[in-house]
Amino acid sequence: MGFIHQGVRLETKLMNEAQKLRDLLDGSMDPSELESYKEYYKLAERIYGREALDEIGISSPQDVEENLTPVLNSEFTHDVILPEPKPEIEENEIQQNNIKSKRRKFVFLVGIIGLILISTNVAVGIDSIVGLCEDEEPMGNIEFKAQHQVNGNSLTIFWTVTNTTIGNQYSITWDVSQNGSQELVSSGQINWTANGESFSHSNMTTVQIEPYAYSSTLLDQNGTVIATVSGSHTSSDINTMSTIESSKLCEDNPKLKLGEIMNYEDINSWGPEGEGEIIDGMLLMLFTFVTLFGLTKKKK
Repeated sequence: MGFIHQGVRLETKLMNEAQKLRDLLDGSMDPSELESYKEYYKLAERIYGREALDEIGISSPQDVEENLTPVLNSEFTHDVILPEPKPEIEENEIQQNNIKSKRRKFVFLVGIIGLILISTNVAVGIDSIVGLCEDEEPMGNIEFKAQHQVNGNSLTIFWTVTNTTIGNQYSITWDVSQNGSQELVSSGQINWTANGESFSHSNMTTVQIEPYAYSSTLLDQNGTVIATVSGSHTSSDINTMSTIESSKLCEDNPKLKLGEIMNYEDINSWGPEGEGEIIDGMLLMLFTFVTLFGLTKKKK
């Protein structure tokens, strides 16, 4: 049975070839078939000529194959070309880096300025540069005097205050000692509201061992020292000494007490330079840390 089928296929093929040959000879063959079969094209070229076939637009099978063959790039490379980053992403990264750089510079400047201000305030006093402190108004020519009298073992002290302001409150504090001020015998204080321009007061203390000594202070209603008086006694009388202290001045107290910075206009918020407080040390450490933080670059 296999031989029969092969014979049938061979007979059919021969019939097809005979039919194509007849079509070629009578000129009815499709031009595409001539371009597909080299044998028929060569036979038609011999019969009709190459020029005739070119005029009617029939190409040789060799030309068709050359036209269909893809052109390969001889310079083909195996290198992988990576896509370039988008410009927008690069611009955003640049802007973020600029912002971070400006922040670090700002933090660094804050730390440096803080260190300079705190150090200057402790060393020479900020008021010597800026002038924020305001001196107290003079309290007037208040006179504070004292005299003492010894009778046996009794030491009596007499105080006199003149040129006081009516309506203001004052106070006198004192200490009495003996044996060359080695032993404190007594201390005391008296407060009063001035109803005139002068005031007198006395105090008696029992003493035993010479020499005797005392010191006393006159204060106003705010606790500010107005004047001090001191004296001493041996077997021979010694004149007492009276010292009137001037009011607290800004030129002697240029350092601002940072704990009382909200009341900087008050003379009591200022003190002498060179005296550091706990808050000064804490702020110096804080601004040092801020300065170092501003110098440190953040790792990517």
